[in-house]
This record gives sequence, C-alpha cells and structure tokens, in this order.
Amino acid sequence: MATALVFATGCDSNGGMNGDDDDPPFSVEAYDTTAVDGGPDVITVSDVNEGGIGYFDAEGNEVSDITWTSNYVYQLDNFVFVNDGQTLTIEPGTVVQGLPGSGGDAAALIVTRGGTIQADGEQDDGTINPIIFTAEGDNGDGLGRDVKGRWGGVILLGDAPINSDPPTTQIEGIPDEVGGARIRYGAENGDFDPNHDVGTFRYVSIRHTGTSLAGGDEIQGLTIGGVGNGSTVEYVESYASDDDGFEWFGGTVNTKYLISAYASDDSYDIDEGFQGGNQFWLAVHGANEAGRIGEHDGGTSPETAQPYATSDVSNATYIGIGPDVTRENLSGDGEDPFLLQRDNNATSYYNTVFMGGRTNAGLQIEDLDGSEDAANRWDDGDLQHQNNLWFNIGPAFADTTEFEDLIQLTTTENDDGVDVVSGDRGEAMRGNLADYLRTNGNQVLNTDQRPIASITRAQGERGSDGPVQSFDPAAAGPATSGASQPPQFGSGGENGSWTQVSFRGAFGPGAEWNLSEWALIAQDGTIQ
Repeated sequence: MATALVFATGCDSNGGMNGDDDDPPFSVEAYDTTAVDGGPDVITVSDVNEGGIGYFDAEGNEVSDITWTSNYVYQLDNFVFVNDGQTLTIEPGTVVQGLPGSGGDAAALIVTRGGTIQADGEQDDGTINPIIFTAEGDNGDGLGRDVKGRWGGVILLGDAPINSDPPTTQIEGIPDEVGGARIRYGAENGDFDPNHDVGTFRYVSIRHTGTSLAGGDEIQGLTIGGVGNGSTVEYVESYASDDDGFEWFGGTVNTKYLISAYASDDSYDIDEGFQGGNQFWLAVHGANEAGRIGEHDGGTSPETAQPYATSDVSNATYIGIGPDVTRENLSGDGEDPFLLQRDNNATSYYNTVFMGGRTNAGLQIEDLDGSEDAANRWDDGDLQHQNNLWFNIGPAFADTTEFEDLIQLTTTENDDGVDVVSGDRGEAMRGNLADYLRTNGNQVLNTDQRPIASITRAQGERGSDGPVQSFDPAAAGPATSGASQPPQFGSGGENGSWTQVSFRGAFGPGAEWNLSEWALIAQDGTIQ
C-alpha cells in the first residue's frame, strides 16, 4: 500500500498542536496539522497514491486502523477512501468537513468493499454526542437549511446482493480515474454476502452535501451500495442535500431512526433490489426545490432483474412542501407524485403518515404495457400498503378527498403528443388500487384530523400555507393508535426486527429518538 500523506501547514516547532504536549493521532511525518487560534486544530486528509486513510509510520510499519479524535477537525481534501482492509474509527463529537470543489475535485468519504467504518456517536446516561460530517465553515451549528452542495457526501459500499448485471457496478458520480476498482460494489461472479458488515454508523449528522460530480451527477447525503445486514445504520440525519437525502443501491442493511431534511431531490431513493427493513423514518421538504418524498425503483440493468426490491418501511412520517407552492414554480420533480414506485419495486409501507404533499398526486405504482413493473409486484402481494394515513395530500385536498383522487396513473405520450393512460390495467387501476388501500387499513384523513401534534408554515399567497417553519411530530389524532406488526420485515441481522409500537408515524411511545442533541433539524428550531 502506498503511503497516504496529508499535507497542511502550521505545526509549532515542537510538533504539538497549539503548543500543547499532546501528540496528534497520527505520526507527524504522515499527518501534519494546522494550528488554529481559538479553536480545534485542523487535520487535512488526502488520498495519496490510492493509499486510503492508511500510512507507514516512522519505523516503516503499515498502519491501517486509524482513529479520528474529537479534539481535531478533519477536512476532506478531494475523495478520501477507506480501503479494503482498513478501519476508520471516528470518536463521538468529531467534526469532519468536506472542502469545496466539484467534479474530480469534489470532497467525499468513501468506505470501499472490505473497508470498515466505526462512526459511533455517543449516547450514555442521556448524553448524546454526535459525529458531524459537514462543509467547511460549519463547526457544529450548521449553515442553514438553504445552504446546499458545498461538498460531496458519504458513501458506504459492500458485497451484499444487488440486482445489476453484471453483479458488480460502480457507484454513480465518482469518476473512473479517481476511484477505479475502489468505487465498485456488489460481488464478483455473484458471490454475494447478505451478512456483509461495513461497521457502525450511528448518531451521525451529514450536512450541506451534493456538489456536482462527474457528468453533472451528485451524490447523496448518505449513499449505500451493496451494504449488508451485519452493519449498524441508525440515528443518521441528512440535512440540506443538493440531491437525495439517502439512496440505496441494493443491499440488505436494515435501518432505524433516519432523517432527511430539505433535500433538493428525493428524500429516500431506492434502487437495484434493496431488501432491508426500516423503521422510524422522518422526511421534511423545503419549499423551492424538491424531488419526491420517496422515489423507489427496482432494477436498472435490466429492470426485470432479481432480487426484487422488497424493502419494508414502517412508522415513517413524511412531510411535503405544503399547499402554497405549485408544480409550475417548483424546481426538480416537485413531489410529482409524492411517492413513486416503479421498475418492479416492491417496497412495502406500514403504519406511515404521508402529509403536506400538495403539488400533485400522492401515489403512483407504475403500470406498463406488457412489461414487468411495480404493479405486478402489487398484484403478486410483494408490494404492500397497510395502515397508512394520508393527510393534506393532493392539490384539491378537502374533506371529500378519496383515494381515487390521490392515485396517479402511469401515462405515455401518444402520436399527437398527448399523455394518455397506459399500462395493462388502464383506468381500472385507479379504482382497484383505491379499494385495496381502503380494505387494508389505510385512511384519507379529514382536514381536522391532523396526524401530528402541530405544524407551523410561513405565510404564503393563500395564508399560512408556505414552507414549514416548525412542527411537533408526535403522533396525534388517528395516528396515536392503529399500528400493527408488518407481515414481513427486514432481512435478518442488525435491526432486523420490528420495534413493537401502537402509534402510526415515526414519533410516539416506544420510539427512542433523543433528537434534541444530535439532529440539526431539532437544533435549528424546526422540530419543537
């Protein structure tokens, strides 16, 4: 392995930090520091000669287990890799900043197949000390919900099952010349390991991500490719991403307690046969640019590939941009529809609150002509929607709103350039899906049946119907009861069992969020 050098300036003459007697967490020969008056010293991390985070010490010994400690700020200079065989441990309370740049000069942290990360924020006797990945200039307080695209993000890769052909592929956005084999996920010859363990990623806040990478692509706050269910991923926030909040490319990892706040694109994006179980998710969109609250695909090459994306989501609370912003003056996909399932996706939703998506319909389950599609997965019982609540959804939401009003049918453009209903099921899909939702415990709530304790929006053209200012997400009204255990949940392994609760949505008795000290969305005043 080549030596990974980290270049910076400003060490004092005795090699310590700011004149103290503590040695830095790496040999000074390999990792130098910049002394910062009045604040923690800065260590700038670069991936030199594809050495990842490792280095050779002064005696020539290879060091592949690295610890980043909370008394330093770590700045990622370009793409930094945790290589195969390396382990990166990050202490609770550590701040990691991505330096500005785009394309091949962007900053991101990538844990490769065979690499391990132990980023385990602290929760001890009520004290929560998160790990923060953010942009330069943020020392822990955030830069505001509208500051996006300042650096790349975090990528975790593994060899758990994906449905791509060939069975390995490269993660989107990272240039070949930068990553090479290190940006591939999945398994050679299809020799997948569903129990793959990338490590622990817990009590982590990822902020201001999504700078433009190769070909104009971006990476998400957290991108997960082929990660297995031996991994622990819970209590993770993606805040102000200029792309998706979270995206899965296959894998079997189970997750709990995720937050996607103010993403410019989708809050939760699923691709390539993701099979994990997920409970207690929160999403809230901003007002000027948004994708879908959930964009769930199944296969890419080919779309019919197996394993199908049979992930499960229980007890989510999804809050959209609200009634003031129309599709015409909203950038991106604009929650059109709020939840989209296509390409053989079979992600099932249970005990979930969908609210505040007003630009267009609430749900589309793709129905194509003579082709494998998400509607086939619904017909076969793989794709379930049970005990979910729909409130303030659709541009004409009122007490008379029915599921028929919230369903978006798949369309195609005819020879005259007009969109017409397509698919094997045609217009009948609307009534059949609506009947299914009603008979499986789903409800469209009345205008006075708000399913969370409170929500305040900014003044818009039609009154207090602009972007979210603050909310209390605790279950209220019909959401305080009615939950039931999903008939299926997860893929085994860590977080592979459903936490028994009686409420619907993400917040209520039995859900241990501890938000106030680790999530920026609580610290910035959004969550009350």
